[in-house]
Amino acid sequence: MARYLDKNTWKSFLDVGCGDGSLLYALNKKGYFNDKNVYAIDLSKNRIDLCKKINQNFRCFVNSAGDMKAINDDSINFLVSTQVIEHVQSDDELIKELARVLEKNNNIVYLSTVFKKWYGWYFYRCNKKWTLDPTHLREYTKDNQLLDIFKKYDFEIIECKKSLLWFTISYFFMRRMHYKSNRINNPFLKFISLFKVPIIGYYNWEIICSKNLKC
Repeated sequence: MARYLDKNTWKSFLDVGCGDGSLLYALNKKGYFNDKNVYAIDLSKNRIDLCKKINQNFRCFVNSAGDMKAINDDSINFLVSTQVIEHVQSDDELIKELARVLEKNNNIVYLSTVFKKWYGWYFYRCNKKWTLDPTHLREYTKDNQLLDIFKKYDFEIIECKKSLLWFTISYFFMRRMHYKSNRINNPFLKFISLFKVPIIGYYNWEIICSKNLKC
């Protein structure tokens, strides 16, 4: 993502499904948003309120990722959506909305999601299947399940990368023993938080693409 942000040919930025604004906070702190128009949407009003505190110039809206009514057509140069598309009812509708809000001939999309290989396993169950998160409505198992939707809306795939996901051992214990996050002060959990293990068969899938790219 940083390589494309550094090109500095963009003027407007949108975080789709921004959560509590951790990405916005990091990019704002590094100065990426100086003299830029920054937008953020999320379904949670509490999270949107947190994002507004990061920078008073951010334009933040309670909105659905699949129906971004607050964002105008052809208004966004740089769009980011991290670990969101696996949660929405329709991935097709989300990508259709991305195509609508992007400024023609000058746009970049960075999207990340979960990719699961056939042997993937994690300790959650959803719809009688092992899953990374019980709130996931889908976990992609083949490239064309997602890339074909991008192509349907005339996106050109620029980069596509998968990286093995890892988790801290402390996270496993905290979730299984129903600890709250502030219990990380527990000396044992603090110690084992230093150790990470791979999540077998689960990958962070990063996609860089553009609609109507000018060569």
